[in-house]
Amino acid sequence: MNHESIFEQKQAGVLVLAAFLTDSFIQPFGRQADVLPARTAILSGAVQFALLCGITVLYLRWCGRGQPGRLRSLLLCGALVISIALEIIQGERFYNYVMQQQLQALVFLILVFGAAYYGAFAGVQALGRAAWPVLVLAGASVLALGWSVAGQMQFSHLQTPAASPELLARLALERFYLPPELILLPFLCGRGGSGRGAAKLIGVVFLVDSLLALLGEMTLGVAYANETQPVYTIARLGGLSVFRRLDALHVGVWLLLFLIKISLYFAGFVALWQNIKPCKGHAPYWIALAAVMGAFLMVWNQREAQAMLVQQVLLALALALLAAPTSCIVKKGRKKP
Repeated sequence: MNHESIFEQKQAGVLVLAAFLTDSFIQPFGRQADVLPARTAILSGAVQFALLCGITVLYLRWCGRGQPGRLRSLLLCGALVISIALEIIQGERFYNYVMQQQLQALVFLILVFGAAYYGAFAGVQALGRAAWPVLVLAGASVLALGWSVAGQMQFSHLQTPAASPELLARLALERFYLPPELILLPFLCGRGGSGRGAAKLIGVVFLVDSLLALLGEMTLGVAYANETQPVYTIARLGGLSVFRRLDALHVGVWLLLFLIKISLYFAGFVALWQNIKPCKGHAPYWIALAAVMGAFLMVWNQREAQAMLVQQVLLALALALLAAPTSCIVKKGRKKP
């Protein structure tokens, strides 16, 4: 493998990691009913980590590389359209939750669509380059967050709820989520992704989630499990020296991750749509915008749970088809007599 391919894989990994980390900071409103105590969240998260690693490694090993056919591309495009609609709804609610000055949904849609359109048009490589500084800012945000509430953290705040293997397994299955960005990983670079690299990405997200869960419960105590956006609540409590309110800076970094995630989904849709019906110029981008608007209008009005189920089913079908052993069969030429 040449240096160019290695660089492409690193950029793809950074881009997927940036998109994957978004939910660590912006708690999805429609996915989980409540926030688990830190101990339960970490232990059940470990089960989810093992399960997701196993599925992803098998997916990448079983011919998850190369360009999918029309049916597989259609399934992935449908899942991405629903994913974009759900992410925009969650992003709009998060923005209005954390900001004192409310923003109308139409204005938020125009801003997000404009940024995603530009990011998708710039291409996956440009998004990968943009993801590097945003990840650095996200790391600095986590460090600043921990430093700002260091004086308020107490080990006595940590809860010790019962955590039987049956309970952990049930919670892991109930809260299991197949991220679209991991399914897109083989198509983001020329020669696909490696299972080891994908496992590292999942491990980083698991470690960040575990760290934020411990940080939140050590700071908030029992109240941590009652928070809608626990990481943002911690950001509001923290301060460094004369800077008493750093939450706006943290929110700015998290929204950058959100925009990268939306742009990645748009770029993935445009690339996969070419396998269904090749288009030239800006046509696939307008098709993506129209499809997302249609899905947004259908999902809007408290239907996130049903849309999430459809999204996961489409991703599972696409994963099964992409990993099917029959897709790897190469027809051998007839032997000459």
